[in-house]
Amino acid sequence: MGEEAQTTISFRAMTEADIPALVGIEAQSFYDAWNENMLRNEIANELTTYLVMECAGKLVGYAGFWLVAGEARVAVADEERGQGYGTRLTAALVNKAWELGATAMTLEVREGNIAAQKVYLTCGFASEGIRPNYYEDNHENAVIMWLYKEGAGHE
Repeated sequence: MGEEAQTTISFRAMTEADIPALVGIEAQSFYDAWNENMLRNEIANELTTYLVMECAGKLVGYAGFWLVAGEARVAVADEERGQGYGTRLTAALVNKAWELGATAMTLEVREGNIAAQKVYLTCGFASEGIRPNYYEDNHENAVIMWLYKEGAGHE
């Protein structure tokens, strides 16, 4: 990715206006894709933070988390994958979590999703376990990954 492309990437808070584009990204990214109402509920929830990533004004991905134990989602549009956007989006999400007072983050990822695991490893997450038969569609295992904020006291 050239320097010019990097300067056109921006992150902002997700809004209801983003939902139609996000429904498409959800369908491309997840077996249990969220619908419009589910995304609206996430935006309205006071415990959640969601960011969208735009490249040259086009929404290319989004990520979010619950500030308490909960589900995080990171998704990049199919046609935009392989360009480092997942790593940049995950890093922005981690920075936002630290800014909001989080001291650790956890996520699960399909055992066969090596590309996503590489993104999370690049962002500092470490594999700390397996949840057997976690995913309903094919009973694939989930890899549990954790990231701890420096100086937060985790050994």
